[in-house]
Amino acid sequence: GLEMGKLAKDVAWCDKELSRPMEVLSSALLRCGRRTKRLGLELGAAIAPFSSQYRLCRYEQMAFGDRRTALKKKMEARTKADGRAAKLMINQTSMKHMGRYGTLERMETEAAMMDEFATEAAREAEEVAMRLQNEVARIGALRVNEWDSSMKVIASGMKEACAENAAIWESALEAFKREFPDLTVPMAQHATIVDGTNNIVS
Repeated sequence: GLEMGKLAKDVAWCDKELSRPMEVLSSALLRCGRRTKRLGLELGAAIAPFSSQYRLCRYEQMAFGDRRTALKKKMEARTKADGRAAKLMINQTSMKHMGRYGTLERMETEAAMMDEFATEAAREAEEVAMRLQNEVARIGALRVNEWDSSMKVIASGMKEACAENAAIWESALEAFKREFPDLTVPMAQHATIVDGTNNIVS
């Protein structure tokens, strides 16, 4: 638009009549460009929730990774605790008969500690699961609300911009007709298509 305006001014020095349509075109290009730029700014603000949620995906993956780690820790701790308990059950009677009460007490203590560790790991895994579940629910509800509003803003902005750009070029066409009343402007030809129901639509 700006370049076309400069060209129109340059041409006006030598050919005033030729510069007139160029001035109309440059004015329409400038107005259309400004409106398109404003649309870009509006869309940039409207898609901010999408961008922020995209950046959060990395932290969501990390949260699910923490959940997997907690489950693995829980399973390993429970496996060790069950192994110690089984070993104690197998050797308990024989050690009593052999009088190895010190070893038996040590094995009982170790089994109790491993069971305590397994219980703690299970509790931590449950806490991680609850936090993850609550966060997923919160983010899900937030996305539904924000994305719905953003899509409405985007659709409304694009509809308004298209209408304004159409009005800009229609006014440019009217200006051409006023400047050149003898000029014949060909009508736009509508493409004929066939929809899915075999109906002809223009």
